[in-house]
Amino acid sequence: MSEEESAGTASIAHVSIKVPPFLRANPEIWFSQMESQFVLAGITAEITKFYHVVFALQPEELGIVGDIILNPPAVKPCAALRNRLCSQYAESEEQRLISGMQLCDRKHSRLLLEMRSKADSRISVELLKSLFIQRLPTHVQQILAISDDPLDKLAEMAD
Repeated sequence: MSEEESAGTASIAHVSIKVPPFLRANPEIWFSQMESQFVLAGITAEITKFYHVVFALQPEELGIVGDIILNPPAVKPCAALRNRLCSQYAESEEQRLISGMQLCDRKHSRLLLEMRSKADSRISVELLKSLFIQRLPTHVQQILAISDDPLDKLAEMAD
């Protein structure tokens, strides 16, 4: 092989990966999926990962990270995209706790029990109280919102 052929072969570094659509509902899972693609394709350069991620984004996501795309950080540009997108799209603890939780035909105390079982230990009692009261009928909210009673007592009063 001539030097020219050898140099041409050495410069071919294009690797194709299968880019899944961005998951707004779960950006951490999406980035883990992308990282798996990078590992399988042998992609280790942070800037290459950055460009693959940029390619996968839709206009809404591009608007959120446009400043990073136009001026990528010199160090860990892909991590900057990941941090921004995850902070914008990841559900807050508050949203995760109350999503799908409805009073329906249950007692108020039963709703509180279910919220506690779904809550994670990092959620403060004050936050849990606030979320619990938000799920109650308006007339009950108005009464309980001003009370300093413990949460269990509030649920009992609401029943």
